[in-house]
Amino acid sequence: MWTLYKQEVYKLIKKKSTLWITAILILTEIGAATISHLWPKTLPAQMMFVSDFHSAILVVFFSLAIAASTITMEFQYGTIKTVLAQKYSREYVLISKWLLMLTYTLYLYVMTMVMALFLKLVLVNGQFSLVEKGWKHQFWQDWLAAMGAHFITLWVLISLVLLIATAFKTSSVAISVGIIGYFVLNLTSAALFSVIAKYPWLKWNPLNFLNYDHQIVAEEFSKFTKLTDNQLLLGDIGYIALFLLIGILIFRKRSV
Repeated sequence: MWTLYKQEVYKLIKKKSTLWITAILILTEIGAATISHLWPKTLPAQMMFVSDFHSAILVVFFSLAIAASTITMEFQYGTIKTVLAQKYSREYVLISKWLLMLTYTLYLYVMTMVMALFLKLVLVNGQFSLVEKGWKHQFWQDWLAAMGAHFITLWVLISLVLLIATAFKTSSVAISVGIIGYFVLNLTSAALFSVIAKYPWLKWNPLNFLNYDHQIVAEEFSKFTKLTDNQLLLGDIGYIALFLLIGILIFRKRSV
């Protein structure tokens, strides 16, 4: 397992896109922080900081793309036969890719958060304090909670993308499902909440659980999701486990 994981990390590091993604995220944060520094009334630094100076949305897109390609590219280029020819089971091969994605997403979050802290101190330190009152606790605590919830929500999408990627030979379908799901939630949330209000049992659908990061920031969301923060967290973990398990079942039977 450890050998498989190291192989996956090596392949990811060797990709040119890995370096470019890091550079794009850093430049995005620098640009957003600079705008907040120059025009604080137009784009308040505190609001920008919560999303790591607008890098959080890019982390979602990049993570979904990498999650889909890490499986489908093995089939596209035929390298999956070489991987499976080793002494490891299909389950271990797939789990090593999960661990790679967990490592990579943790890297993206930690990197963008550290960069956001640095830019806050350098460019917009006078606009707000990390120890002032946030929406629930001190601002830095709420920020960490928000980013943690965003990470969990992203992994619901990633687990779904990984599932779909095990069934298709190209990454486009898996990526499209993840990104469309993300945008559909934001565009149709009002309609979803109306349906849930009429049929309360629909609150257990996976789209509703994607509201976890929103509810952590805005407590009034619980009126619409009909779920507590803990229920959303446990539900997200449950859906992640379910999607990954289904992915294993598909990968076991898939021809190479």
